[in-house]
Amino acid sequence: MMNELVGSWKVIGCQLNTKWLPDSIFREFRYRFTLEDEFLLDWSELTYPQFVGGFPKSKSGKVVIDSASKRHRIDFIPDEGPFSGKALLGIFELDHDILKANFAFPGNPRPTEFTASDGQVYEIWQRVG
Repeated sequence: MMNELVGSWKVIGCQLNTKWLPDSIFREFRYRFTLEDEFLLDWSELTYPQFVGGFPKSKSGKVVIDSASKRHRIDFIPDEGPFSGKALLGIFELDHDILKANFAFPGNPRPTEFTASDGQVYEIWQRVG
């Protein structure tokens, strides 16, 4: 399944702790997935302090995919920032060039649906390359 995610993605929607964020907070973020099971996040350092925009707040980290479960699972493990080395447990759904992913911040249970409860961030990404 990782092969299907490889490439660049832009954030086109973001819900944090039940609230939809204005696109000015996330519109320049670009995620990239590599064949080495890594994520890379451009502009992660340019986030608003009161938001957890660029939620890993890390330029890179590991991606763990489990597509065998009923809800496909995706976990991010950032290399740096406030969540360095801690797993953000998530679920995802890929529909051609649109990827929906909902992640729980460390210490919160894995999401079960595509809407952000408290302690979660739900992002919608569009493939750009």
